[in-house]
Amino acid sequence: MKFGELVSELKKTALEFTVSNENAKCADVNFLTADSRKALDGTIFACVKGEHSDGHSYAVEAVKHGACALVCEKKLDIDVPQIICADVRRNMGLVAASLYGRPAEKLKMVAITGTTGKTTSTFMTKAILDYAGMKCGLLGTVCYDDGAERTEAPRTTPEADIIQYKLSKMVENGCRACVMEASSHAIVQGRLEGCYFDTVGFTNLTQDHLDYHGTMENYFEAKKLLFKKYMRNDWKVSAFADNEYGRRIFTEYENHAVSYSLADADADCSAEIMSVSAAGTDIRLKINGQIYKAVLPVIGTHNILNAMQALTLSAFFGIRTDTAVKALKVMPQIPGRLERYMIKDSGCCVIDFAHAPDGMEKLLTALRTVCSGRLIAVFGAGGDRDKAKRTLMGEIGSRLADCVILTNDNPRSENPETIIDALETGASQHAVECLRITDRRKAIYHALSMMSKGDIVAIIGKGPETYMEVNGKKIPFNDKEILSDWCAEEGREIE
Repeated sequence: MKFGELVSELKKTALEFTVSNENAKCADVNFLTADSRKALDGTIFACVKGEHSDGHSYAVEAVKHGACALVCEKKLDIDVPQIICADVRRNMGLVAASLYGRPAEKLKMVAITGTTGKTTSTFMTKAILDYAGMKCGLLGTVCYDDGAERTEAPRTTPEADIIQYKLSKMVENGCRACVMEASSHAIVQGRLEGCYFDTVGFTNLTQDHLDYHGTMENYFEAKKLLFKKYMRNDWKVSAFADNEYGRRIFTEYENHAVSYSLADADADCSAEIMSVSAAGTDIRLKINGQIYKAVLPVIGTHNILNAMQALTLSAFFGIRTDTAVKALKVMPQIPGRLERYMIKDSGCCVIDFAHAPDGMEKLLTALRTVCSGRLIAVFGAGGDRDKAKRTLMGEIGSRLADCVILTNDNPRSENPETIIDALETGASQHAVECLRITDRRKAIYHALSMMSKGDIVAIIGKGPETYMEVNGKKIPFNDKEILSDWCAEEGREIE
């Protein structure tokens, strides 16, 4: 695309901008990035102001690497065309969407938002759409899948330039839909600019991210921006009716909403749990008055709720419920979401990403129902994040598990011992065995060495992460690899 053609496309959007140096020499533009290290020939460099650096300071470097145009908030003394607008971070999504041919308009767009359950719901929804023949891309906490390549995700919702690029690759790779986790941070910061959604899944809202939003009401209002700014056509929302904030979404957007519930048999989608085992959950579903019976290979009421949401979302696209249920029966395990490994002649190890009080309580409650022996929980808490939740997590762990081992997570700039102190304050509220083993590898090894037949070891907090963040550095670390290392050293076999 010629730079002038891009400017013409931008005039069709709501972006307010001016152009400087428009006649400066510029090759065809074909890529937009906010990372100066990725600037190559034909690149537009977006000068994003971040918390720790200002992209305007890297514009010269980006041009040296090949960038032939800029998106910036002020005219820079550089002889390349410049699109000047307010808040580059918020608006670069519109520029990228225009550059890549507005890919969101060529896809059925599904957003999943809420405190917990987003990742599982996105994987389940994608599994159903793929099974039904509607090839689906995915952007979320675990990975970015463009229909041809799956890469590890550095964050739940990427920056706007990456979102639009990935959407364009999905279109190129034959995807007909995209399901995306929409975090509250991404919504507030404008990372969704250039995206408009056909359907939304609202999982719940519980305490988390209050270090960023301040209050639960502010957190809820951040989520509501998704509905106010980023929906299109006769959009639909599937809302969890057993959660206070889900009920508010259903009430406020009643003409667009369907509800799902385990408590209300009159909801649009309800379910009755008939029995639970380590193999899965036998449920009786009622969807729009029709009864369906199924055994799903998941445990925990929260995962049944995630499945119900995926079923209602897929129904918006005309997918039959019996087809959707079949898809859920055969979908693979979701990395770091109640990921189960049976140790031969011993117990079971579960790896889960739960890193907030609500998610942790749901996880341990689910495991309690299928644990015939001891439930051993290994967990920490992230540094430089909501400190109020640490005591809560310690209390939940000691209330629901038979033994808790408090350890490191991602301490970031904090002292790990200070974080564990707060966890221990909560854990001391219940008289269960409580150990402090700061080294996470040693903590996992110790828990596994305690395990007997019928026991479950729950390794909580990091899920599929492949690193531990300490003092600004990411050190390679993966809970599943630690489990594999222990099994190899002990001569144990994972079934």
